[in-house]
Amino acid sequence: MVEKIAHKAVLIYPEFDTQDTFWSYSESLQMYASHGEYGLPKRLLPPLGLMGLFNHLKPYYEELCLIDKNVDPRPIAELIKEVDHVFMGGMLAQENNLLNDALEVKKAGKVLIVGGTAITAESPLMEIADHLVENEAEGVIDELLLGLTTGQAKKYYKGGFNQPEQFFQPDYTAINLQNYVHMAVQISRGCPESCEFCDIPSRFGKSYRVTPWEKTAESFQQMKRSGWTGPVFIVDDNFIANPRKALEVVKNLYKIGEDIAYHHPKYTELTLRLADQSPIMNDLRHWFRKANFINGFYGVETPNKASLIETKKQQNLRGESSLVEKLRFISEQTGGGVMMGMIYGFDHDTNDSVDEFIEFVNASHAPIVMAGLLNALPCTDLMIRLRKQGRVIQASSGNNSDGIINFIPYHFSAQQAEQNYLRILRGIYHPQAYFDRVMRHLQLIDPELQRSYRAENNSVRYLIKILSKKHAVIYWQFLPKAMKIARKRCGFNTPGYQAILAEYFSLCAQYTHFRSQLAVQQKNIAQRDYQDWQQLSWRDMQASLVS
Repeated sequence: MVEKIAHKAVLIYPEFDTQDTFWSYSESLQMYASHGEYGLPKRLLPPLGLMGLFNHLKPYYEELCLIDKNVDPRPIAELIKEVDHVFMGGMLAQENNLLNDALEVKKAGKVLIVGGTAITAESPLMEIADHLVENEAEGVIDELLLGLTTGQAKKYYKGGFNQPEQFFQPDYTAINLQNYVHMAVQISRGCPESCEFCDIPSRFGKSYRVTPWEKTAESFQQMKRSGWTGPVFIVDDNFIANPRKALEVVKNLYKIGEDIAYHHPKYTELTLRLADQSPIMNDLRHWFRKANFINGFYGVETPNKASLIETKKQQNLRGESSLVEKLRFISEQTGGGVMMGMIYGFDHDTNDSVDEFIEFVNASHAPIVMAGLLNALPCTDLMIRLRKQGRVIQASSGNNSDGIINFIPYHFSAQQAEQNYLRILRGIYHPQAYFDRVMRHLQLIDPELQRSYRAENNSVRYLIKILSKKHAVIYWQFLPKAMKIARKRCGFNTPGYQAILAEYFSLCAQYTHFRSQLAVQQKNIAQRDYQDWQQLSWRDMQASLVS
């Protein structure tokens, strides 16, 4: 039996530094979704990392509480009154609020332990927190807890790459599920690819480590017992990093769904290798459909082949098919939709690349496109290279849709990069361009995959909101085309017809958010005061030195 460390601990997930991010869906959730228990809009996803830590800490404390400040507005001081220890965790995009909340905790005289991907040995939290954990906590957490008991806990712990059997098992009872629109589970860590801009291999290794399937089954069982039937985001950084192991995972997910008599709608992050013409990928595409994967987020990055080679994204260049053809083939084979991650600002990008970028996106059937400016993140080969060249301007905010480039681009200035970014957003989120992609999407998805969880999108109250609030004129304009597609594919007012229309209305709601993000970026960039050097490209700077 584990010895209790103290009476009570609170785990705090700080608010994101801004809700003006691609994945926040802040305006859409504010406008169309019911609010959470404290009157704030629901959030997309729960704090999965702290839910795992919560589960691990239960034997060590008589009382535990997890607070997500994104859904809970109560003051920190009120939340930690009777607390012995405070655990906090977060990402780079929460760094400012991590610091602010940490100061509040220490002002109250509490012992503070901080972890998460925002933590490095250079973090300003080193001056505030009592104890810090960098990288994976599973291998060092018990040493820290023992140190808290004996009074010999170290200031700083750096976790290594742990065996999957050690991975924290999230406890979904730690949160109120009704505060979120999607749930989350992590099955694997690590990626063997070598993309220059990505920090995953350095943070979590190149080896594809898979959670024992019994633990994954327990997560889905617990969600089902709690009444959760909505979408589940499998937050793996590259779900098919090891195709053979990934195939085992997908088959196990199907078995879990059969065992609990419900196949949760799922989506995940993966690469365009799923379009490869190989037996293993053919099997994966088959099982993706069976296991109810309704969507996938694909790191396409750029249509510029020279930029893909530059950033070592060779996997996107495999085979003879174009990127657009690969995306279409994936939807045809799996029945699921495709979301794209796109990046502008590589050294081989130019001002002329903007039109190529926009044309590529608008030739696809991906309504949802996360377009961002390239940023050099800590622990990446890109940061190492740019630091050596003297091109790094500032640390990244961790928000890849804030319209800021944190280094001096090669072919254009930082100011021009940000103007080009606005051109991209205007081009891909123009109503005609967006809804043309929506219609292609509706023609390709399998309505059977969408039926169960999209049913609520046909509620009268929800439809009234969509068709009477912001941008409603646009939604009415394209509705007849969506109805025509639904009728042609499934017949009038059949379950499939209703599923396609429900998907259309969901994408209308999401468009409200994307247009809001464009407006925010236009305002922010218009207000920026650029210094002289921010109006020069790296190429121009080097040329001026030579002359």
